[in-house]
Amino acid sequence: MTESGPQFESFDAIDGEILQILTEDPRTPYSEITDQLADAGYEMSTEGVRYRVSKILDTTTVFFLLDPREMTWEIVRITVIAANRPNAKQEAFDLLNEMPFWHVSKGIGTADVFAVGSMPSNKDVDAAVTAIREHDCVDRVEYLIVTDRNRDMHSYLNLDYLDVDDK
Repeated sequence: MTESGPQFESFDAIDGEILQILTEDPRTPYSEITDQLADAGYEMSTEGVRYRVSKILDTTTVFFLLDPREMTWEIVRITVIAANRPNAKQEAFDLLNEMPFWHVSKGIGTADVFAVGSMPSNKDVDAAVTAIREHDCVDRVEYLIVTDRNRDMHSYLNLDYLDVDDK
């Protein structure tokens, strides 16, 4: 929910289909999205698709996934376990936000903070990990230098989790 209220009254299977189409090609024309939706059993006008795409774009983040096999830089994923003291999790989150990571998140789970970034070399990754470990808000750091990945956007937005009626 945003300050102005929810962007979607509900996110449904049609929105999911549109988002999946756009992940394959964000420049897909509305008329082609309309055709693909019809093939999936959803009849919509081009104007209806335009409205839904507009709402989706208002509530999503552009996130380009780089293919590590095509990069000369290293893609690194870092997980941080914060020290067991007040405010350590927020301090670790703030620390990683000040570093050259293009995605930093905190939440609930086996790690406190997660970050993704691109760095010129393994030496730079080692320096970043060492710098993170040196802070007293950090208890443990684990990292992964990405060498390969599977990009399956249908699994990213698994429509089975949506509470939607059948078409």
